[in-house]
Amino acid sequence: MESNKSRDINISYPINQTSARPNYTDLVPAIIHHIVIGDIDISNHPTWTTSRDACLKLHPDYEYKFWNDSLAEELIRKEYSWFLETWKSYRYPIQRADSLRYLVLYHYGGIFLDMDLHCRRSLGPLRRFDFISPAAYPVGISNGFLMASAHHPFIKVLVDQLPLFNRNFIFPYATVMFSTGCMYISAQYSLYNDHCRLRLLDYKQHRLSGHVSTPLFHHYGSSSWHSGDASFIKQADYLINRLIYHQQLFFIHIFVFIIIIIYVLYRRRRTKKEEKLEYILLT
Repeated sequence: MESNKSRDINISYPINQTSARPNYTDLVPAIIHHIVIGDIDISNHPTWTTSRDACLKLHPDYEYKFWNDSLAEELIRKEYSWFLETWKSYRYPIQRADSLRYLVLYHYGGIFLDMDLHCRRSLGPLRRFDFISPAAYPVGISNGFLMASAHHPFIKVLVDQLPLFNRNFIFPYATVMFSTGCMYISAQYSLYNDHCRLRLLDYKQHRLSGHVSTPLFHHYGSSSWHSGDASFIKQADYLINRLIYHQQLFFIHIFVFIIIIIYVLYRRRRTKKEEKLEYILLT
């Protein structure tokens, strides 16, 4: 994890301040991204529309992009054609929603928000950092709120590694978490070399787990699992959140996390060896 200093971000600024200027340069574009994948009518989710309206009200001059299935596939065909097969192979819609947030942030930059994040203040002053995410528990970072500059190198890693992690981890919860979700982004974070460019918000103040209020958001705890298997996955998520305070389960999470990291390192080294061998053969 990063040092406390790297997380010490002052959020006591005016609630309507939409830019880091004049004291800092805006590194993150003034774009808000929302994603809803699957056969979902947001009018049936009043907390989502209320949250969206609150965020747009606090960012009146920002470009707003609402991503659905058709717009997502259009972007992928145009900018990420190599990813289309993986995109279509995902079993759960939440995997497409997870992966899409990395794709749109890499291409456009901006602010990604889960639909159940109700903004309490503008995020403008945070635009001076080229990547921001809340820390997660017990390890890693959250992907429910992400800010990034366009073509950020860490977001590129998240995009490039998606096909490698497109695996069946037996249980729906594990498959989602490790292929595209929080454990996926956390594993990549732990392997990333330049943590100085990655700002994390302290978990105690900014956790996005359950129905909570933070200095930045009211979090309604509803939009993390937009899938046809939502009831099963939510139940599994609830059970794990209840059990996670037990020491045994904590170490299970750590163990699985380490296994994923070892697997990634093995695959990367193997790929480098294959590329080196191919180069030798060609020369």
